[in-house]
Amino acid sequence: MPTILLLDGARRRLPAEPKWLSRSDWSLRDAATADEALRAVASHPPALVIVDFERNPETALETIRALRADPVGREVPLLVLAPPHRADEALRAGAGHVFTAEAPPEAVLAEVGRLLDLLERAAPRVSVDAPVAFWRDGRPAEGRLTDLSSTGFFTATSEPQPVGARLEISFKLPHDRTGKVVTGEVIVVRRAESPESGFGARFFRLPQNASRLIDEYLDPRARRGGPD
Repeated sequence: MPTILLLDGARRRLPAEPKWLSRSDWSLRDAATADEALRAVASHPPALVIVDFERNPETALETIRALRADPVGREVPLLVLAPPHRADEALRAGAGHVFTAEAPPEAVLAEVGRLLDLLERAAPRVSVDAPVAFWRDGRPAEGRLTDLSSTGFFTATSEPQPVGARLEISFKLPHDRTGKVVTGEVIVVRRAESPESGFGARFFRLPQNASRLIDEYLDPRARRGGPD
């Protein structure tokens, strides 16, 4: 299940029983220190980290800097709840998004929903038709890619994987005559049963050469022909 990581009391900034979360596939996790946040990110990278700057500014700054220095953590979006006079300080530390700490919980929750929606829609997707192999805990399965972006893809398969599952993947891009294979790890962020059985996945660990292959394929100037 995709998660939102809350640092040092950020949970208090959300409603006690947010209906938006109960209707979604997201879950909440907590971390009290920068070390705990790094361990949480390493074990199960969250879709978003929310940092409450107001309660403990030094811990918040330490965590923001630690995450931005971490190979995995630097890829995770950060939403910082900070007083207006400390917003610049949070941005300089590496926060990607700063929201006023004086806002009511309902407004914070609305911003979280807006941001997650933007994150999912930010990367342009192109239609593809290519076989993909994937493994979960060493167990192999197959499917077909139906769309691809720089952040992830959707796979049509008779074996949809559970949300939150970490998979190894391998596929070739359409029209690539070099024979190069994209390999890496993904996290399942969406499961579909209809109208097409499959799952949506977000890239988690992708080698630089694989990322470059995908970027070149997605760039219209670099693509030769259209998708299959």
